[in-house]
Amino acid sequence: MYQMVGARRSSKILWTVVLISVALLACCVVFPFFWMIMTSLKSAVEINRMPPTVLPELWQFQNYAAAWLKPESTFEQYFINTVIIAGIGTALQLLVCIPIAFAITHFSFRGRNLIFMLVVITMLIPYDVTLVPNFVTMRHIPFAGGNDWLGDGGQGFYDSYMGMMLPFLAEAFTIFLLRQAFLSVQKEYWEAAQVDGMSNGRYLWTVLLPLVLPSLITTALLAFIGKWNGVLWPLLITSSESLRPLQVGLLYFVSEEGPNYHLLMAAATFTIAPIVLLYVFAQRWFHQGITATGLKG
Repeated sequence: MYQMVGARRSSKILWTVVLISVALLACCVVFPFFWMIMTSLKSAVEINRMPPTVLPELWQFQNYAAAWLKPESTFEQYFINTVIIAGIGTALQLLVCIPIAFAITHFSFRGRNLIFMLVVITMLIPYDVTLVPNFVTMRHIPFAGGNDWLGDGGQGFYDSYMGMMLPFLAEAFTIFLLRQAFLSVQKEYWEAAQVDGMSNGRYLWTVLLPLVLPSLITTALLAFIGKWNGVLWPLLITSSESLRPLQVGLLYFVSEEGPNYHLLMAAATFTIAPIVLLYVFAQRWFHQGITATGLKG
């Protein structure tokens, strides 16, 4: 009897320690975002005060309007560019990667495993190594941007929306996630579709994709976040301010504002807000998709 009581007490103590540890870790994760929002609502004088204040003495909500409407920053245009790049880029990426993953998982042909292995190996290549080859390729695309059939004479896809999206349409990680999702579907569905004479395309879009919808939403969300947060490639492939996305605009905002951290934090807040709202809306499918694709832990 005493052993059972002792075991229950030990179990309660263990769970209490675990909950406290999780709560502390959650506070560590949330605190930077909390501090960013609180700083964005302070005045320029208050943010430089020592010791710093946690909550604003006077809530300066006009900081958001000042950051958004600042003439030198044109954040409205940056926001529109980011929505175009992330939204259309994600849709095109899925349209390219879904058939690739479908072919790798549902058709037997010579070299199938080798192709998938090469796709996975490309995930090991550092991102910075691909910048120069991608830039040269985009600059010398034939018949684009005034180029001739040899890719000379114009600027190709340099300084264009397509130049920012095209190099990342066949993303290795996206193909990997979709392959894992497709493999989780029982083969009986595919065999029954073949017996019924269903075309490959119809099976893919009407049967397979609805069955892996959580994984598909997870893949789309990860791709969207990656494009939304892009900095280095858009900065390299564009020269026009009217084409650059939010993250590049945030870099210019830092150099423009200097010590005006209250406006910088306001700009950072409405830059990250769409991603947070998107996650809140899609978190149920996101968790299911992560579990289904075997990326737990």
